[in-house]
This record gives sequence, C-alpha cells and structure tokens, in this order.
Amino acid sequence: MPRLFIIDDDKDLLIVLKAILTKKNFDVFTFTEWEDANEALKSVEPQLILLDIFLSGIDGLDICKKLKSFSHTRHIPVLIFSGYLAFAERAIHDYGAADFIAKPFEIDDLIKKIHTILSKSEQSS
Repeated sequence: MPRLFIIDDDKDLLIVLKAILTKKNFDVFTFTEWEDANEALKSVEPQLILLDIFLSGIDGLDICKKLKSFSHTRHIPVLIFSGYLAFAERAIHDYGAADFIAKPFEIDDLIKKIHTILSKSEQSS
C-alpha cells in the first residue's frame, strides 16, 4: 500500500483527501504544519509527498527545495498543488517537484497523477 504525506493548511481538504485516498488503498498521513511533517519524516518514509504551495507562514516551494536538498528525502517525489497555475512550471523546473496539479482538481485526475509518479519512481529505483 503506497504511503502518502499530504501537507496543506486546509483541514477540510485534508479530511476529504484522506478519506478518498484511503478508500483507494493508499496509506495517508496528513499535516497542516511543515514542522510536523518534517518530524514524521524521521520515522516514516512516504513514497510520495503532496504539497500545497501556500501554507500558513511558509512557502511550499521552499519546502520542496529543502526536501530535494536533504539526502534522506531527495528521492521522494513531490506533487505540488495550488490554485495558482503560474507556479506550475517553476515548481517542476526550479524546485524539483515531480509534477503539479491545479486546485480545484478532479479526484480522478489526482489519482492518475499519483499513480503515474509512483510508477516512474518505482522504475527509477
């Protein structure tokens, strides 16, 4: 069962995503704070991190850059999501994200992207 971390400050979105993705056979960990997710990374390794760009008090793109700079997390793909399409290209090219999905998104589109990223990640392992 693929393990996902979702980091977003929208608690309602986290509840919905966790319920849907759990039913789709994902092991889902949700976080509203980067610090909590970062602490959890010390003991749990996700196969994918879903990360919002705009978090309370911290920039998701900076978090993505940090994840890609740490030796223990650089191999974990990051799927960025945001309502701001202008950040899509930067997120992938400048910050090392695996992909981007615009909010609001269709759950089927999100699941397809997750499966695509996980497949690519397994092939490169």
